[in-house]
Amino acid sequence: MKMRYFYAVSVWVLILSGCPHRDRPAVQKPPGHAKPASPTETSPAETPRSSTVMATVNGKPIYMEDLHTPLVESYGLRIAEMLIVNALVAQEAKRAKITITDKDVTDENDRTLQGILGEQQLTPDQRERVLERLLKQRGITRRLWTSIMRRNAILRKMVAGKAVVGEAMIKAEFARLHGEKVQISHIQLPGLTEAEKIIKLLKAGGDFANLAQRYSTNTSTAKSGGALAPFSRENPAIPRAIRDVAFALKTGQISGIVQVGNEFHVLKLQKRFMPPAANYQAVKEKIRDALKKHLTERLQVDKLSELRRKTNVEYVNPTLKRAANRPREP
Repeated sequence: MKMRYFYAVSVWVLILSGCPHRDRPAVQKPPGHAKPASPTETSPAETPRSSTVMATVNGKPIYMEDLHTPLVESYGLRIAEMLIVNALVAQEAKRAKITITDKDVTDENDRTLQGILGEQQLTPDQRERVLERLLKQRGITRRLWTSIMRRNAILRKMVAGKAVVGEAMIKAEFARLHGEKVQISHIQLPGLTEAEKIIKLLKAGGDFANLAQRYSTNTSTAKSGGALAPFSRENPAIPRAIRDVAFALKTGQISGIVQVGNEFHVLKLQKRFMPPAANYQAVKEKIRDALKKHLTERLQVDKLSELRRKTNVEYVNPTLKRAANRPREP
């Protein structure tokens, strides 16, 4: 069971998005001086290599091409896809006559950092150190990061005006945030037979948490005995069937079998929460702003996906071509 808000979009999706295939010339060696033929280093039958020297070790050269190959094999595809999709968005912006300013890029940078850091109040120096650490962890250079922020600023302008938040959306989100919540544990099972077996074990006195750890196919919740985070009646991240059953249970009560798609669940209500009363009008605009932010991010991702689908990419560089054609993990 996927626990995901309908609008939840990680900022890293926009940061690390790539484009699978597009025509691109083979990576060329940087210009440099040909390696001088030396009777002590090159036999008459050898062809001198043409490359830029990266370093020398006791007078013996190491060439940039020797560094280039393992870097492309290890990191080339990820970086190449970022560069390709950046170029793709730039082309679309030119076609649509969309322009951005340095301030647009700076604002995009600030929004992205806020999305990563949350509501932490940091000084500019602290934010800069956090960014440097994040870039180092992700293996992204500052220049590449800036190009990604430029790309995302363009995408934001492409979807400007399309993130419309209606009153019904605000009220549903208000109910999700401020309404009654329940906390349940669940055992997820692949078939009806397995679910019926769990019901029998529970009726015979089996411990719910132990059975969840042993039999639940949801590996992320099984470790905690099937426990889920508290959720409201309006939380779209939880399937409607589970919400309806959970709110109908009494504390400590175990449900019957609940089917969600091809999966079957057994639920146990652990606790009910009645949050403090909140004034709808007092928080309405804050909720609207948050919904608009998340909806805009989702539209950016959708626009990027649309552009990628329309683009035919074919790598020419053999190393990148092999990596791009390799089956990807699901």
